[in-house]
Amino acid sequence: MKAQTLALLACLAPAIPAHAYCIQNDLKGRDVRVIQEPHPSGLREKRTLDVLLKPGEKECCNPKNLDCNPEGKVISNVGLEVIVTGEPAYACGIPERGGALVKVTGGGSVTVTPNPKTSSANPFIVRVRTQDRDVTGPSGLACTETKAKTK
Repeated sequence: MKAQTLALLACLAPAIPAHAYCIQNDLKGRDVRVIQEPHPSGLREKRTLDVLLKPGEKECCNPKNLDCNPEGKVISNVGLEVIVTGEPAYACGIPERGGALVKVTGGGSVTVTPNPKTSSANPFIVRVRTQDRDVTGPSGLACTETKAKTK
């Protein structure tokens, strides 16, 4: 019996991404666009992460996938542009190069959620986790209103 269970688990193991980073849209009624920062290899640029997440949707990247995790490691950092689409649009994360950027490790997660501080001018925040902890602090990363065009 133990041998059969181990054999079954061995067959299922390749189907489960080991510590993939994931992006989750926990907003109701708003889509979230996630665009990976430019890839260091021009040959992979057209295969980088660029996804529109509907409310409740989630997108994951296996850390061994060099298209969405260029260094291929659980501990490598990937920059993502996270935009709450609609009117008005909101750019989430740390301001950089005219937009906002969120950094996630190959084994981390990004969650876009309503701001629990209802008195805040920013209605949405981003929570970023590494493999073992939340790295965004008690207030998360703000999503600020932007004039940028969204696709």
